[in-house]
Amino acid sequence: MSIQEKHIGIVTSINSLKAVVRMDESIVSLDREIDGKVYHIGQISSFVAVPVGEIIIIAMVTEMRYAGPDQQQQGQDVTMLPKEMVVQLIGSVVGTRFEKGIAAFPGLGYDVYMADDKDMSSLFASFAQFGFAIGDISGYAGERQYLDPNKFFGKHIALLGSTGSGKSTAVASILQKVQMFPNTHVIILDIHNEYSAAFRDFGNLINITDLELPHWFMNFEEMRETFIDDTEQSAQSQTMLLKDLVLNSKKAKMPEIQELITIDTPVYYDLNEVRAKFQFYDTERITGYGGGASREGPFYGQFTRLLIRLDSRMTDKRYEFMFKPRKYKDSNAIKDIITRIFGLDTKRQVTVIDLSGVPFDIVNVIVSLLARTVFDFNFWNKAKSDFPVLLVFEEAHNYLPQVPTPNNRAARRTVERIAKEGRKYGVTCMIVSQRPSDLSETILSQCNNFVTLRLTNPNDQNYIKKLVPDSFGNMLEFLPSLRQGEAMVIGDATALPVRVLLDFPAPPPDSADIHFYDKWIAHEKPTIVSDVVDRWWRQERG
Repeated sequence: MSIQEKHIGIVTSINSLKAVVRMDESIVSLDREIDGKVYHIGQISSFVAVPVGEIIIIAMVTEMRYAGPDQQQQGQDVTMLPKEMVVQLIGSVVGTRFEKGIAAFPGLGYDVYMADDKDMSSLFASFAQFGFAIGDISGYAGERQYLDPNKFFGKHIALLGSTGSGKSTAVASILQKVQMFPNTHVIILDIHNEYSAAFRDFGNLINITDLELPHWFMNFEEMRETFIDDTEQSAQSQTMLLKDLVLNSKKAKMPEIQELITIDTPVYYDLNEVRAKFQFYDTERITGYGGGASREGPFYGQFTRLLIRLDSRMTDKRYEFMFKPRKYKDSNAIKDIITRIFGLDTKRQVTVIDLSGVPFDIVNVIVSLLARTVFDFNFWNKAKSDFPVLLVFEEAHNYLPQVPTPNNRAARRTVERIAKEGRKYGVTCMIVSQRPSDLSETILSQCNNFVTLRLTNPNDQNYIKKLVPDSFGNMLEFLPSLRQGEAMVIGDATALPVRVLLDFPAPPPDSADIHFYDKWIAHEKPTIVSDVVDRWWRQERG
């Protein structure tokens, strides 16, 4: 078919983001056959080409309509009116190379042509040399969506979608494509224990209660959030004394480097010793001059509630992995723990840390501790450029909130630092969430790549539109109509923003919905209450 036979209309209106195209009056049917394949002219999310001299502007169809004011349409056959489409300008072909951005804007009356598979294949294959494809491009059968994996994993990623849109399968699918490489380092903070099944072959599977994260791993912000209630009148005194006691205990345990130790240095200290000193100050009485009547010490009664919280943590079985470590009882343990977190001892490339057994009131601190440990490791790693790490934050809205409270600031502060500085030290983030509007805007605004599945909440849709470049905002109108497992991919790693039906992971994560009706109508499968209660007592999940 000649180039003229691909002609579909002319530009009748244009601004810096989009253009309106009046379609040729000769177009009666919107179906056109090219080389034996039928194309649907004006199909939403399809592409058109607008030549501007030696440059070709590529645009995506975002709207189709009949032209003319409403009153003109009344009392007549609307199908007789001219057709027009609204297209989003997304990039330029200069020579044979596709570039993001508009090199030269078309003017009024410029010709617009449909783009067939042959025209688009070179664009879709822009990063084919890497061989990293995440799925099939919607509307272009057989065309794979290639990404530049260096720009994808080397910059922060936001993977977003409503419940049931396929977030977990998308995460598993993408990461399974890099799990076999010998120097891959991915750490998934798995809130619901979904990913062990997906990475059973290459995964370094860790239950947080088996890992043991000793209390002395915490920095001072994490200690303060764990032990101190900022609403108490004595919170300032508690904070001051906690800092002094912990720092002195750390220095006493490692006198050979005590001049170098700070409150945040991951060095062992005795929490029982710190507690005992708090107890002393809380009950201290000072004898009067000459043996007279005693009086209350300066901190008398100010630490009673702090002691109750300390005792609650230290005696609660759920916190034993932090406050009663069985294996890691000295400062050298940090070497073994980091080795295990990265899977360096087992040569497993994707670490899945199961946080499902962590008490809700401490998830925030654990996430902060794990993320900060990874960041700090590479911060001090001279070979950080040879040891890049991807941190995956599942259900991130639970602990990286838009509006933090005094007791859930640690994780948000840690991940915001990684979002701002992590790339310089070889640490990037994948933020996974079903409620992006509840997430820290600071973190999401640092993401350069968005894999956005179906989002049905208008607040979430509008929030995402604010974060992506203006020229791509209208493309997110598709979000409510995406199929399960289909995503809009926008960012530095893709040549042009497209809808992609993501590959299904093999094996999949353990995130499938329970089919209630099928289960209800099935023959009875007895539940043994005593077995369930026994596991409940023993804190063993089936």
